[in-house]
Amino acid sequence: MTGKVQDFFLCSLLLCNISAGWCD
Repeated sequence: MTGKVQDFFLCSLLLCNISAGWCD
């Protein structure tokens, strides 16, 4: 897995968490 793909995946998870209201 390339760094860019990993960063995109992690960023997507963070955005999903924030949009779902799970972000502390």
